[in-house]
Amino acid sequence: MKGWVPVRLAWNPGSQGPGLEVEWCWMGHDRFLHPFFDLTIQHAQRLPFNALFTHRTSIDELVAWHAARPGIPPTGFIFHMSRCGSTLVSRMLAALPENVVISEAGPIDYLARAVAIPEETRSAWLRAMVSALGQQRTGEETRYFIKFDSLSVDALPFIRRTFPAVPWIFLYRDPEEVLASQLSEPGAAMSPGIVRGPAVLDLPPDETLPLSLEEYAARVIGTLCRCACVSADNGGLLINYTQLPRAVWADIAAHFGIDFSSSEIETMRSIVAFHAKHPRAKFAPDGELKRIGISPAAREAAAHWIKPHFDQLEKLRSIRC
Repeated sequence: MKGWVPVRLAWNPGSQGPGLEVEWCWMGHDRFLHPFFDLTIQHAQRLPFNALFTHRTSIDELVAWHAARPGIPPTGFIFHMSRCGSTLVSRMLAALPENVVISEAGPIDYLARAVAIPEETRSAWLRAMVSALGQQRTGEETRYFIKFDSLSVDALPFIRRTFPAVPWIFLYRDPEEVLASQLSEPGAAMSPGIVRGPAVLDLPPDETLPLSLEEYAARVIGTLCRCACVSADNGGLLINYTQLPRAVWADIAAHFGIDFSSSEIETMRSIVAFHAKHPRAKFAPDGELKRIGISPAAREAAAHWIKPHFDQLEKLRSIRC
C-alpha cells in the first residue's frame, strides 16, 4: 500500500468482513499541501492512473497495514470553533517539509464521530486511519499534525481515550466575527439537519421548532466552544485568534514539544501574507468589517449563544498564562 492513501469510507453490508470499505487513492510521494484534505485528493484524482483505477478494500486491510507499517506518531491535534485561524495554522505547519499535515480528512472525522460503532472497534479503526495518513511521503517527515473538522470537538473525550498522549489545541475567535463569516458563507454544519440532537447541540427538544439561521448557527458555534471548555483540562491549549501567527512558533510549538529553528519560522512567516483558504490571494484583516456589518439579529444571537462560552475560554486561557 505504499504510495496509496485512504480517502473515503463506505458501508457495504454485502462485503466480507465488518462491512466498512475503504477507497484508496494513489499519491506516490506527493505531500498534503492544499488548505484541505479533499482539495489534495481532488488534485491527485485528476492523474490518469487514478481516473482509470479505483482501489477498494475492507477496513481490515487498513488495520493490518497499521500493524505492519504504523507511520509517524501524531505530534499534535488541532481543534477549532470554525473560521478562527485553524487553516492558517495548518498551512503554516504544512509549509515545512518535515511535517505531515492532514486538514479535515473526511475518514478521520467520520470515525471520530461515528458513535454507532462500538468504541473498541472505532478506536482501532481510527488509529489505523490516522496511521495510514501519517506515512512518510518524501522521507523527510518527522512530525505529524491533524486538524479535525470543527464538529469533531464534540468527540474530544473519545479521541483523547484513543490517543491519550497526543497534545491538542483549540482555536477560537470573537463570536461576532465567526458568526458573520458563517452567515456570509455558511459551512455545512450551519445548515439545519447536518448536526442533530439536543444532546449534541444547544437545541430545543423539538428539532422541528423553526429557528432563524442566525440562531441556529450561533447555537452550533456556541456548543463547539462549550465542548472545548469541558475538555480543556485534558491535555489542551486554548489559543485566541488574536495570538496568531506568533503562537504557532511560540505557545503552540512549546505545547507540541517542538523547537522550530529560525529558518523554519521564516518559512512559516511567508504563509501569513496570503489568505489561508485562497493561497493565491493576499491576506487582509477583516475582523472590524465583520463586526461592523453584522445584523442586529446576528449580534443578539452571538451574545446569547456564543459569548458566554467564549468568555469561559478566555478565563481558562488567562488562568494558564
